[in-house]
Amino acid sequence: MQQIVRAALSIAVALCLVVPSQAQGQTPTAAPADSAKLQLIRQLLAKVRVTDQALQAMEQQIPAQRAANPRVPPEFWDRFLEQARARRGELEEGYATLYDRHFSAAEIRQLLAFYDTPVGRRFLEVQPMLMREGIALGQEWGSRIGAEVGRTLSAEGVKTGP
Repeated sequence: MQQIVRAALSIAVALCLVVPSQAQGQTPTAAPADSAKLQLIRQLLAKVRVTDQALQAMEQQIPAQRAANPRVPPEFWDRFLEQARARRGELEEGYATLYDRHFSAAEIRQLLAFYDTPVGRRFLEVQPMLMREGIALGQEWGSRIGAEVGRTLSAEGVKTGP
């Protein structure tokens, strides 16, 4: 059971790292969003397909998680994805709260305007590809580092396996 929880947490952490957060570096606003601001935020989230990208990133991580956690039954991963897809609204609400906390209504309007420009539309077009390739890049990079650390520890006489 602990391995299952660890695997699910790994996926959640990966999502936080993989899904682009345009809210980084912004100063949080203190007041909760009004309905007009929330409507703008929902328009932005739909336009940039934040929830879709998060779910796609999760789906891409599952094969690696299955391989890394062979004791976790395949049914877990199938049900995990089923639940994640069914509960996407919860994730979207979380993103709405996050964007509300980090952006003003005026900034949301500016982001919406940006994504209506040619370069903004182009960014939206290539962003899923960038994310897929970025995940693969990160996995390869992490594997290289892990292999190097493993070889170094082994050369030092440190036991790295069970």
